Amino acid sequence: MSGHQWVGAALVGMGVGQTRRAEHAARTGRHVLPASTKIKVLEVYCGSCRVRYDAQTQDQECRVTLPRSA
Repeated sequence: MSGHQWVGAALVGMGVGQTRRAEHAARTGRHVLPASTKIKVLEVYCGSCRVRYDAQTQDQECRVTLPRSA
């Protein structure tokens, strides 16, 4: 076992009427944003075991380990 791999879930807008951007993101799973873009994090959870981050889980061991390439 090892520590959690904390990730943030965010809602990223594609822009009103930006069908090409939405299609590209759906097809590739990627959407490139300018470095200055601010993104609101909706939730923080472990990318391996999916446990939600809170005061109790932050120091617990993760039950699943992510591969190094993730």
